[in-house]
This record gives sequence, structure tokens and C-alpha cells, in this order.
Amino acid sequence: MILIFALVLTSCGTPKHLTNSVASSEITALSYFEPIAYIQYIEKGNKTTLSDSISAITKAKLDSLFTKNASNLRLTDKIVIKDAALSTRVENELGYLVQLIGQQRNLKGIPLTPAIDSILKINNQRFSLSTVATGFGRRKGNYGGQVAKGVAVGILTLGMAVPSPIKSNLTLHAFIFDSEKNEIVFYNKLLPNKVKEPTDSKFIETQLTSLFEGYFYDKK
Repeated sequence: MILIFALVLTSCGTPKHLTNSVASSEITALSYFEPIAYIQYIEKGNKTTLSDSISAITKAKLDSLFTKNASNLRLTDKIVIKDAALSTRVENELGYLVQLIGQQRNLKGIPLTPAIDSILKINNQRFSLSTVATGFGRRKGNYGGQVAKGVAVGILTLGMAVPSPIKSNLTLHAFIFDSEKNEIVFYNKLLPNKVKEPTDSKFIETQLTSLFEGYFYDKK
């Protein structure tokens, strides 16, 4: 079953990352799931369409940044899910977790979901990072006077309803899972106030770094 979410994101985003019972100093080795990207494209008016090509570009750039920043983020093995059905389940579960965290506003009492938990156990991993990028871009010339509204499209769209005219946008979500304690130990999301293309490499790296400031390293 396709699971569709419309999670309203305000202009300020999440003010602070959420943590649980595990201190960041305990995480010395962090496996990571292949990143997920759902980027929509506005061709005409405010009609959005999920763009596989733009999503693939954003995903590839995120993946390369993980390699580049592996030491700072304590990253080790990459988990690649080759089974399409299992991948769908994981994406659905991430959408469910984002919705639940948004309602609860903390991580207490939220266990790992079945597919994510089983993957960590099969891969013999205690800590693992999962990231999701969502956003939209516009065709050149399609901006004046438009009010962009992200639409929940596809299996996982951590959507948005933008209350003012915005040319493009990128939101990053990050989870750190702990299979030993069966909990989410870290969650953060960043909604940029500045208008940037969802494929802007420098901006993606800045946002990725900002996700973990105050957790893995001090704020610059």
C-alpha cells in the first residue's frame, strides 16, 4: 500500500535536534543507509511532479558527501537495500516516524520499526544513520507571483505547504537508530530559510554539516 504524508513544515523548521538516552560519545561506528531523495519539479503554475532525475542527482550528491565526511560523522559501512519491496517498507516506516516525531516532539518511547530493525540485525549493526532529502525546484520563468506548495507524491513524501512564494527548497531529515536499545537516539530536520536549488552541492554540504552541529561536533 502506498503511504502518503503531508507534513506541514514552517519556515523556521525544527529549532533543535532531538536525542534520547545515548550520548554521542557512545557512537564510535555508524553504518548508514543509502540516502533517499524525493525532489519535485514545478513546470507550470504550482503543479508539482516527482522528478526521478532531480531526485537521483540530489541522492548522488548526498551519497558522495557521506564519503567525503565519513570521518567527521563516524561513518563505516553503507547499507544498500536491493529488494524493492523491502525498500518500500523502509521508506514507509521513515514517513511514519517523521509523522510520529512531529506529533510527539520527542523520541521517548518510539521503538524501531520492523523493517529497519530487521535490517540492522541482519547486518549486525548497532547504530545506523538514515537521511531523507525532500524539496522542489521550478522551471526557469515559473516563479513570479507563484506560491509553491509541495504535494505528497509517491511512497514517501515528507511534504510541505509553503505559505509564501518560494522559488525552490531543500529539507534534510536525519535519524540515528540504535538496534541494541531498540530506539531512535537522534533526529533532526533542517528547513532552509534561504532559497537554494535542491541540487546545489555546496548548500547540501552546509545543511548536512548543520544537521549534526551540537551533537557530533561544536557549532562553527
